[in-house]
Amino acid sequence: MMSIDQGNSVLVVLLDLSAPFDRVDHNVLFSRLKDMFGLSGKVLEWFRSYLEQRFQRVCVYTIFPDVQLLLFCVRQGSVLGPLVFTMYTRPLGIIGQRFGVKYHLYPVYTHLYTSLDSNNVLNFSSSLKNLEHCMQIFGSG
Repeated sequence: MMSIDQGNSVLVVLLDLSAPFDRVDHNVLFSRLKDMFGLSGKVLEWFRSYLEQRFQRVCVYTIFPDVQLLLFCVRQGSVLGPLVFTMYTRPLGIIGQRFGVKYHLYPVYTHLYTSLDSNNVLNFSSSLKNLEHCMQIFGSG
């Protein structure tokens, strides 16, 4: 809004993440908790105990299939769910910062945006290219 108030244009990319809590890879998450956030020892083990050894079974009518071990997933509706998801998606923010792209990360959708100064052709072109590069990296990850 501040950019628009200053007479600039804003380019926004909306990323729709379907079932994001169901796509959290536990091994990747534990690696990030250790390497990016410095968690170790009892704290990391606590996160492991919170996420690992979770099972699921979907029953249809009277058919009860075997339970399935969940290797991906953060419990939705839990107090820690949004925090764990935010820590898991932290690399997306780092990529955005590297290209000067602003962002808002939410569990269901992500906003990437950049301000475009329509009076400055170099700034306009540079901002657009940075957003394109950022999107290419997001798309490959």
